[in-house]
Order: sequence, then C-alpha cells, then structure tokens
Amino acid sequence: MHIALLSRIFAWAKGNEVILRNPLERVERLHEGTRKDIIWSDDQIETLLTKGAPHISNVAKVALWTMQRQADILTMPTLAFDGTRVSIKQGKTGAKVRVMAAPDILAILCAAKEENRTRVLVNSFGQNWTSSGFRASWRKEMARLGIKGVTFHDLRGTAITFAYAHLDRSHEEKIKLISEISGHSADDAESIIRKHYLAGQEVVEAIGRGTKRK
Repeated sequence: MHIALLSRIFAWAKGNEVILRNPLERVERLHEGTRKDIIWSDDQIETLLTKGAPHISNVAKVALWTMQRQADILTMPTLAFDGTRVSIKQGKTGAKVRVMAAPDILAILCAAKEENRTRVLVNSFGQNWTSSGFRASWRKEMARLGIKGVTFHDLRGTAITFAYAHLDRSHEEKIKLISEISGHSADDAESIIRKHYLAGQEVVEAIGRGTKRK
C-alpha cells in the first residue's frame, strides 16, 4: 500500500515536471498473495457460531450456507427470500443465483420477513449494516473470541470445501453445482477443493489401497 501511494506521488510529480523520472515506475510487487489456501477449522467455526454475538454469527451462518461475498450478504434484501429460496444478484460479477434456504438459516430469513425488515441482516441496534460498521464489529468480535489467522472472506472457501465433502454427486457435478452457487469459476472452485480436500483424501485412499494389498 505504501509503495503504491508513493508511486502515485512520484507519477504526479513527474507529470507536473517537478522531477524528471519516476523511480518507482517499474517496481513490481514481490508477493501476489491469495486467500484460496486458507479455510476455517471446525473449532473456529463452532466457536463463532455458538459463542459469537447473534448479529455477527447470523452473518457468518448466511455466508456459510449461501457461499456469497460479504457485500452481497450484508445488502441482501428480505424480498430476496421467497419462503424457500434466496435469489441473489452478485455485486462483483452481476451473476444471478438462487440458493435453497438451509434449515440453519431459515429462522434468520423468516424473522426478517416477520419483522418487515428491508434487509435480512441487521446490526445489534436493528439497523442495516454499513460495510465499515460490519468490519469494525467483526474485528472486535474475532478478538473477543480469540479467532486468528482467518478472515470473513475465508468462509467462502470453507463452505466450498465442506459442500464438496458432503455432496453425493460425481466430481464434475459437485464442481458445477458449487460454482453455480458460489460465483467462483469452475477452475477456482476445483483449486480450493483440491487444496483442502482432494489432496488429503487421495493420500488416505492410497494408503488404504496399499494396506489392503499388503
């Protein structure tokens, strides 16, 4: 962030002929990180869902059961729930998805309708979330619960991994279903799954086959 800001300052200075050359013009980033390799542990999820404040844990539940991004979840209108499914238009990609309302989030969705709220999820004051307000509340709650090393965004990869492990379909069908709901490309969904589930599963199965032969 600091390098990017300094580069913009140098670019402005060069454009206004304050300096002759931008020394950061060709500086490249040393690290291009990704969160695809990070998922929540079972203990972390259990802590969040059972000990977290309701206005925070409810957001996490909806994230896990719909595989949607934070912004799309926080702004999800109550009208999106028809009593059975949730219809979502993803802000980042514009994709439209329909997700079956799992029993774990059905009470949250029904409560929003009964209370005639404009949005499904609200803060501790019963008001619509703002992105900055949620981020501040999330950081505070993670510190209180002692959850470290994972972010809200990592819940998507976690949900994808869990879904793959429990879907009773072929590999191709699992990838197709998951990518349709989550909004990930099929390649990204498979990358996440291969990292966190298939790799370990293949090793276990190989050991099992070797043991039987022996």
